[in-house]
Amino acid sequence: MNISGIGIGSASSLTQNMKQADIKVRSDIAPQATSTSPVAESDTVSISDAAQKKLSTELGMTMNKNSATTKAQEQKSEELDTRTDIEKKIDKLKEEIKELQQERQALASDKSEGADKKRKEIDNKMMMLSAQMTTLLKALKKEVEAKAKAASN
Repeated sequence: MNISGIGIGSASSLTQNMKQADIKVRSDIAPQATSTSPVAESDTVSISDAAQKKLSTELGMTMNKNSATTKAQEQKSEELDTRTDIEKKIDKLKEEIKELQQERQALASDKSEGADKKRKEIDNKMMMLSAQMTTLLKALKKEVEAKAKAASN
């Protein structure tokens, strides 16, 4: 099936353009014999230059809006985040440990030698991350105590 072109109106979105699409089927193409093979036939679609420009413009604008929104949200969340660097690092370590726990749990039913090695690797990583977290927690405790002492003076 060939599509001769898409009629572009004054629609402002891609979905509206698709609803207003003008599709013309050419009857000069001979139908192909049906086959029982699982291979799908491919159709050829042509889009007019104007439609292609309109589509790229709309997609570009949408992507820019999404990018700007994401950047604004990131900036807003950074402004609202009053945690210290140590607290951020602790949260990151917690996430990493949680991910490793999920990986280990997924390997729990696998009794192969490769899975056993992977579980040992995960256990070692978790121990290292736990040691790092303990160090950070001690540093955070000292930081909080220092702030409390400074505030009381």
